Amino acid sequence: MASQRGQLLKRNYLFAFLILFTGFGGLLGYDLYFKPYVLSQTVVKIKAADGGFIPKNYLLQQDDLYLDSVQTKDIPSGVITELSQVENKITNVNLMDGSILTASLVDVSDLEPQADEGIFPIPKEAIYAINGSLRSRDKVDIYLVEGDKANNPGSRSTSIGSSQQPAGITASEDGAEGAGLTPPVPKAFLSGVTVNYVRSEDNNDVLDSENGNTNNRVTSTGKVAAPELKLKKSDGELLGQYLEQGLKLWIVRVE
Repeated sequence: MASQRGQLLKRNYLFAFLILFTGFGGLLGYDLYFKPYVLSQTVVKIKAADGGFIPKNYLLQQDDLYLDSVQTKDIPSGVITELSQVENKITNVNLMDGSILTASLVDVSDLEPQADEGIFPIPKEAIYAINGSLRSRDKVDIYLVEGDKANNPGSRSTSIGSSQQPAGITASEDGAEGAGLTPPVPKAFLSGVTVNYVRSEDNNDVLDSENGNTNNRVTSTGKVAAPELKLKKSDGELLGQYLEQGLKLWIVRVE
């Protein structure tokens, strides 16, 4: 009888030890593996001297950045996860030490003009055709079209520098506003131009939806009226001279 009680007591001690061991093991596994690796993500943060801040329009260097693990529930949308995404990029706002970087806080799309650049608004009356699906951060090619022929659907516009016509492109394709003909198109006057803003007729930003979310450009918050383009100042001045001569712009989204 005593031996049976002794064996039962030893078994209870063994079960208690196993439960205790499993509990401690689970806590250690959660703290050392599950929490930092499964429930967290590595993000890029700001490193400012003496716990201060980095000002707006500052060119970020490698020494201003570091990687840190943050719980998934605390990570904002559009978070930056690689240092290469923001190195040599300009800040859009003042950033405090330890701030988690997102695409809205840093000019990852190079929209901010450099010293030799400017943001040039294109007047609506100077546009021959433009994609109705155009959005901020798109890339466009700009063609020059003779103004008098662009305004006359019965005549075909002559080329300025070339008579080649891109296959499948018409003035009304992809929601483009303009004459519904397919004239010969000159070689692009400017290529790969960055679109900073797309304005509607009431001067609001044209977005994919009221919340600014992407819906594959099927619908938008307004009708595209005029873009604002980032150009080198020399290109902007030359473009202005062409517009003064009555030429119009065929603005084609390429990216």
